[in-house]
Amino acid sequence: MESGISFRIFFGLLAIMVCCVIISEAQMPPRYKRSIVEIDNPKETLQVLGNLAQSILEAEGISNEKRGLDLGLSRGFSGSQAAKHLMGLSAASFANGPGRKRRFADETQ
Repeated sequence: MESGISFRIFFGLLAIMVCCVIISEAQMPPRYKRSIVEIDNPKETLQVLGNLAQSILEAEGISNEKRGLDLGLSRGFSGSQAAKHLMGLSAASFANGPGRKRRFADETQ
């Protein structure tokens, strides 16, 4: 009797473990293989990458501390002028906006 119960417990635990393994594999993201690319001239490629890394490092060292953020205020271009310009552009693109009005022959008579 005890051997039958222990067999059932063993079989039940085995079934639970198999289900857990199946569920965990189903939730894993797919693994992609690395693509292999053949390079014709690897020395030249390494040289180009080295030059690129060097230019990036040099560019980080350059800083223009004299230059600041220019919002147009130092050149006499005010916010109200920009607003008027934008309003004029929107009025010009509006279908019933300013411009030459075409009259039909029926309206003139």
